[in-house]
Amino acid sequence: MPASVPPLRVLVAGGGVAAIETVLALHALAGDRVAIELLAPGDEYVERPFSVRSPFSGEAEPRVTLEGLVALGVVHHHGALAAVEAERREVRTTNGGRLGYDRLVVAPGAHAIDGVPGSVTFRGPISSGLVEGAIRRAEHSLVFVAPAEAGWILPLYELALMTAHEFPDGPDIRIVTHEPRPLDVFGPIASDAVARLLERAGIEFIGRARAVEYVGNALVIGEGDVIVADAVVSLPRLTGPRIEGMPADANGFIPINANARVVGMSHVFAAGDATTEPIKQGGLATQQADAAAEMIAAEAGAVLIPRPYRRILRGVVLTGERPLYLRRDLDEAQEIIRPLRGVPPGVSRTQLWWPEGKIAGRYLTSFVASGGHLGAPLSDRPAVP
Repeated sequence: MPASVPPLRVLVAGGGVAAIETVLALHALAGDRVAIELLAPGDEYVERPFSVRSPFSGEAEPRVTLEGLVALGVVHHHGALAAVEAERREVRTTNGGRLGYDRLVVAPGAHAIDGVPGSVTFRGPISSGLVEGAIRRAEHSLVFVAPAEAGWILPLYELALMTAHEFPDGPDIRIVTHEPRPLDVFGPIASDAVARLLERAGIEFIGRARAVEYVGNALVIGEGDVIVADAVVSLPRLTGPRIEGMPADANGFIPINANARVVGMSHVFAAGDATTEPIKQGGLATQQADAAAEMIAAEAGAVLIPRPYRRILRGVVLTGERPLYLRRDLDEAQEIIRPLRGVPPGVSRTQLWWPEGKIAGRYLTSFVASGGHLGAPLSDRPAVP
């Protein structure tokens, strides 16, 4: 980049999946064409999907220090986003500070609130004792339930399968969700594979069901049907962050276009669970982040054609034994992009991408696998039955 052209100042707000992927992608794609600043409250990135293990093993989630980003030249501001003043191209932080930007990427995540009323809500390690207690006091019947607003249901299956593995002589286990089939979002082949896992574990699947509340020993379903249960564990409901100065839908989520640009805000992008993308999943969050980073890199002068956000869903189901790996192109029905993809669907007992990781992100996965250093971008692998 010519010395006379100053770098584009890019501020990334958040400390989770989408934020860290954005920073890594900008560094890889734009180099010194951008000056990256990160507004995040902590000094670590935490791989939260592994938190489903916490009620059983107490094993901590993988953590990676953000020092690796600072070593790349990223300026880390401690704090969180309070408001956006788009006309001034400034943000206000929760500690009263102000930061300017040329481009802003908003990735604060969603807010998790109580799930089905009366149940124990799984919130990761912070709730591990409550969830373990619910599992242990269920003598005859235990239900794992997902409210419609959960956003991502895969952890429910992991909790149920690991419970069945850890307590083989334990209570009858049921999964209750609004899905027509187990993990239907991954397609029929994957759903059949998950259904077989549930059957072998002795877990009953109850689909197309809307849980209303758990009262006494009864989980109320739909218009008044009841499932008797000694304990009920629910996933949380998710709501949007509702950031001052930014548009939001009725639930507080941020609307974006195919390049992750916020609707009506030319210099602001958003990625991850804070957006209106209905599936709140880490891998999809990284793909939104990549779309934003590609657009910003192009606007900064990098030689590339920004690609719109396309949804390749990759997931790992932890079972207590061998995990199950799943992959599906959610936009495969759009024939015009099918020749550009080359990512076949997959159900496998071996890793479907490399480097290994619970979250499949183009740059994030290698960053976590290497303990906070840059590595090879994510690549897909063929399915092995």
